[in-house]
Amino acid sequence: MSIVKIGLIGKPNAGKSTLFSALTHNTAEIANYPFTTIKPNVGIALFPAECPEKVIGKKCSPREGMCRDGTRYIPIEVIDVPGLIPGASEGKGMGNEFLENIRDSDAIIHVFDASGTSQLDGTPSEEKLDPLDEINFVRKELYDWFSSKLSKDWDKFSRKDDASKDKLEASLMKKLTGYGIDEKGISEIILKGSFPDKLSKWTEENFSEFTNSFFTYAKPILYLANKADLCSPEEVRKISESLENCIFSAGEYELAIQKAFSSSLISSDSSDFQISGKATEKQKAALEKIRIFLANDYVERPQNLLEHVVRILHYIVVYPVYDETHWTDKNGNILPDAIMMKEGQNALDLAFRVHTEIGKGFIKAIDGRTKMVISKEHVLKEGDVIRIVAKTK
Repeated sequence: MSIVKIGLIGKPNAGKSTLFSALTHNTAEIANYPFTTIKPNVGIALFPAECPEKVIGKKCSPREGMCRDGTRYIPIEVIDVPGLIPGASEGKGMGNEFLENIRDSDAIIHVFDASGTSQLDGTPSEEKLDPLDEINFVRKELYDWFSSKLSKDWDKFSRKDDASKDKLEASLMKKLTGYGIDEKGISEIILKGSFPDKLSKWTEENFSEFTNSFFTYAKPILYLANKADLCSPEEVRKISESLENCIFSAGEYELAIQKAFSSSLISSDSSDFQISGKATEKQKAALEKIRIFLANDYVERPQNLLEHVVRILHYIVVYPVYDETHWTDKNGNILPDAIMMKEGQNALDLAFRVHTEIGKGFIKAIDGRTKMVISKEHVLKEGDVIRIVAKTK
């Protein structure tokens, strides 16, 4: 069973590695100069969801992640891609190689320098720059990279597939295997757009339209305005009005909170932390400044960032079990697995997520809460506990 993957992209020195460290509690190399990260950092963040153990009244046994006080923490893989520079889609600065690391991600977080204090290549800037220029350049490099992969050797590919009489989505799937999209996702993009029925008739406009839809529906982008502590209210308003799915944060503050909490300088790592007597006057002043910043309505914490990602992906959490009465697997482990599924997916989709052979041998499913038999078309909902009955070899 695969886990959700998130790719972090942005220019050098935008704060990706700082965010990565805050999300995963892993230490990535961080410095105020370009190309600090020269190879991807990969780590695990934990997404919180309400655990059904509260209903059954017994402690669960997570196979992955953990559960604390009735909250299940589900692993999400986070990939911090080295910084992109202008020309990255053409291979400059190893950009093509870097972008390959996020080809199978489910969503992308574009981290940008909201303060406008660094240039497009990541070097510090003495003058204030427009962060929207940075956003547009990274977006262009990402879109150009994907479009070039899609259109590569198109004439030969399209002639061969037009002759095969395959459905459009089946033909495109041959091109897009490994890019985090299936035939159903491709079909949805085609239905939403205006595409020729034959691939040989596709134009640059069609490639552009498909690419835009791909990063809207199949691999959505969430924008994270880092270094928001250096922004004025007017700058925050301008960015908010220009971007959908944009949240504001301060990676350096997040790392400071983690360090202060581990050193017992504050009572917790929540936004309303209390400063302990162990802190020096200088530390108290710095922590108070952080607490005031976190009180702003537009500021989000890393744990909330994961909730935003899950929301734009339209995911729900479902718990497959072997025993629908006791909610256990074959070994007696209670609620061992928590799987993220797309809203609208059904019991058969869950069976295939558990294992391909279980999906192929699907007979029926049983709702662990109601103990009622449900069909393969039964649409799943948040917190479902489901037993799959299948004939396997």
